[in-house]
Amino acid sequence: MYAVLVFLAVIFIYSTVRRRTLEKQVELFNRLLYVEKSPEKYIAEVDKLLLKIQSGKERNINLIQKTTGLLYAGEFKEAITILKDSVSKIPPNWQVIYYHNLLLCMYLSGDAKGADKLLSEVKDTIDMYYKKDYNKVTIGLIYAVSDFYNGNIAGCREFFSNLPYISKNDYRIAFGYYFTGKIQEIENKAEDAEESLKKSMTFGRGSFIEKLQEGQR
Repeated sequence: MYAVLVFLAVIFIYSTVRRRTLEKQVELFNRLLYVEKSPEKYIAEVDKLLLKIQSGKERNINLIQKTTGLLYAGEFKEAITILKDSVSKIPPNWQVIYYHNLLLCMYLSGDAKGADKLLSEVKDTIDMYYKKDYNKVTIGLIYAVSDFYNGNIAGCREFFSNLPYISKNDYRIAFGYYFTGKIQEIENKAEDAEESLKKSMTFGRGSFIEKLQEGQR
């Protein structure tokens, strides 16, 4: 009986320490990526985790987390390579983030045809999460970006216009202003487009937005 109690105590202590470690890790990741807005520092911290011994599930989660940093850093092709070649299995409840990162990187790097094909293949999975009220803004962003690159401006204009006001981080706000600006350019609203694109640079300074706008020059 004593041995059982000792065993249970050890398990409890281990679980408590591990939970606190994970909480601190999440706090660090959030601070680096969303407060300091430094995708590079965030990626470096994830790389440290990937050097440690971990289960296959943990490694796949950390690889997906790394591609979030790569997406926001504008390193689209590297993120695509990791998601396609290094993630051996998408962990449960990580499908939305996985496909969000992969599809956005494909569209933003110029592979709209490949992204369209992939989206048609995984649409049922993504829609299943949407119906469960899971990450609805994230899923909405996937479809809005797809609509934009397929010329369906009417289908994405309102979403991008609203995105800066419903987003919880500056990267999403930058996305909203960037695509609103590109839509306004298409609609020959030059002054409005210039203002929107300036706002996207303000919120997306040091991120993928700079690379996207540089690519337009």
